[in-house]
Formats: sequence, C-alpha cells, structure tokens
Amino acid sequence: MRETTSRLADQISDASREVTTGLKAQPFDALGHKSADAIAIRMQIQRNDGFIASNTLLDGRFLAVETSLGSIRTAAQDVLDQSFVALTSTGSKSLAEIARSAIDTLIERSAVSDSSGFLMSGTRSDVSPLQGWTEVNPDTGLSPAGIVEDVLSGPMNSLADVQSKIAALKAVFSDSDSTNPSRNFEASFYNGSPTRDANGQVNPPLTVRVSTTETMAQPVQANATAMRDLMRGLAMVSAVDAGQISDPDARAAWIDEARNAIANGISGTTELETNTGVLRSRLSTITETQQSRGTLLAKEQLLLEGTDQYDAATRLTQLQTQLESSYAVTARLSRLSFLNYL
Repeated sequence: MRETTSRLADQISDASREVTTGLKAQPFDALGHKSADAIAIRMQIQRNDGFIASNTLLDGRFLAVETSLGSIRTAAQDVLDQSFVALTSTGSKSLAEIARSAIDTLIERSAVSDSSGFLMSGTRSDVSPLQGWTEVNPDTGLSPAGIVEDVLSGPMNSLADVQSKIAALKAVFSDSDSTNPSRNFEASFYNGSPTRDANGQVNPPLTVRVSTTETMAQPVQANATAMRDLMRGLAMVSAVDAGQISDPDARAAWIDEARNAIANGISGTTELETNTGVLRSRLSTITETQQSRGTLLAKEQLLLEGTDQYDAATRLTQLQTQLESSYAVTARLSRLSFLNYL
C-alpha cells in the first residue's frame, strides 16, 4: 500500500508539473535518442538567461555611474559659471566655499556602489575610490587637503610665484611629484586600482562578458584625467582667495589656470558620461537580441519536450482520485479490529 501511495504521489507531481509548464516532466525518458538535443537546448537557454540577468544588473550599474557623472558635472559647472563674476575678495571667498562643496560632491558621487562594490574603483571595488578631502590616507599619512595646503604654502605675490605653484600642483595631480611621491594623486587622493602595476605595466580595466562574443569594460574610474582636472581646478579655487593675490598678472594667471582645469574636467566628464550612455545603448541592443533568442529557444524546447496540457490535466485528476481512494482504504483498514468480529 505504501509503495502504491508513493508511486501515485510521484505521478501526481509529474502531472502537475506538466500542467504548469507545458513540458514533459521526464523528458529524457520520453525522448530517447533525441535527449541529447533537449540537453543542448536547455544549456543554451540557461546560458542565455544568465546573460540577460547579468546584463540587466550591468545596465543598472552603468546608469548609476552615468547619473553620478551628471551630478559631478553640474556641481563643477556651477563653480565655473560663478567664477566669471566672483572676482572681488568677498566674491572669491564665497566662490571658495562653493568650490569646496563641489569637491565633496565629486568625492561622494565617485563612491557610487552596488552589491558588487564601488563602481569607479576599477578592480579594487572593495574600497571607495577617492579619499575624503580632510581624511588622512593610512598608507601615506597625508590628507588631500593637507597636500594642497602644503603645495600652495608660501608667497604668491608675483607671476613667478603663481606659475611655480601651478606647476607643483600639476605635478601632484599627474603623479609626477618625484620630490615627494607620497603627495601624488594615486598615492594619497585615489584608492582604486592604479593606472600602472608595480612593474610599470598598464592595469587593464574591469571587464564583463555581455554575450558569447563580446565584453564591455568599466566606463569610468575615479583616476581618469577628467576627475583629476576637476579636482585640481576646484582645489585651486577653494584653497586660494584670488582677490588676495596683489599682482594683476599673477591673479589673472591663477584664475585662468583654475578655470581651464575645471573647464577641461567638465569637458572630459561630459565625454565619459556620453561614452557610458553609448555603452548602455549597445547593452540594450545586445539584451534585446538575447531576449529574442530566448523566445526562439523556448519554442524549440516546446517542440521537443512539449506535452498536451489538457491530457496532463485529465491524468492529474484521475491520479488524485486514485490517491484519495488509496488513502480512504488505508484509513478504513487502520480502523479494523479483531474485536469487531467477536
């Protein structure tokens, strides 16, 4: 009786699955020599579904990066726009505060992340890409704000003074400060995967396979030239009150350099934003193709493994009736007693 009940339960489970999916519950038993074809189609469906799922997540990451770049660009553009009118000492002080806020926006929005980690840190996705402006980097013992203050310390009364400070600041943000390498951008400002490895070889970007024939590279890292230019220009505006530079030529040189750095950074950020949008468009096309392929594969699977759902529903009803009868007999037998016949 137990064997019969167990067999009926298994058959009901199979019939129920066939009613729900429209596919044979035990396709390989039914297909015989065509089982290999069914297995191949199932593997293709599984791989195709995997690409669709991962590409959907990737699109969300690209969108998050694109949105963050837009916020960074907007904050920098506000500083650049106001720099053309804030040339008095009072205006310069106010502009310095706005520039300082824009630096915070740059650092915060570069730290965009999801369950996979930080999206602008390259292969070092476990760390936030940019060091907090006033936070000491544990590897160098220096903070970005402290480095800028150190580089810009001393007089700025002449054009030569200003040009010297500009050159020193450029060296820091281009990782070419050989006198004090700890002050370089990738040493104290940036925590993600560096441009080059310990052997001087270029570090490849983080890449993701989006189809059987195509991969996509992470569109942005926070050590991109655009990010460096933005931070350098904003640092120049926030750290120095241009109105206090007495020499007109020196003041003009400082302001022009700061504006150019911010403008170049905005242009570069816009390009990064556009490139990310292009990648999203390409990814959308790939995913749509995979979804169409998924539909075709499902049809092929149905041709091989499909079952008559009406017939399956009829069998399910019959099996349920048999199982109920079996339970009824079992229950009746369990109530029998020798005493009933005395």
